[in-house]
Amino acid sequence: MDEMTVADLIELLERLDPEAKVRAATQPSWPFEYRIGQVVETDGTCWIAVGDQVGYLPGDAQEALGWD
Repeated sequence: MDEMTVADLIELLERLDPEAKVRAATQPSWPFEYRIGQVVETDGTCWIAVGDQVGYLPGDAQEALGWD
């Protein structure tokens, strides 16, 4: 799989509700959700940091990600 670019991410996000919350999902075996922290660019790479942990990833999100 090719690396995702900022343009790819923008294209994916444009399909979604602009009022939807943004979360990061991690650890398929212990799925947690996090708020998005800072977004920065260094040396041609966009870094998206996770912010505060919200809690466990909801079941519908786990299913949509194929983590169930």
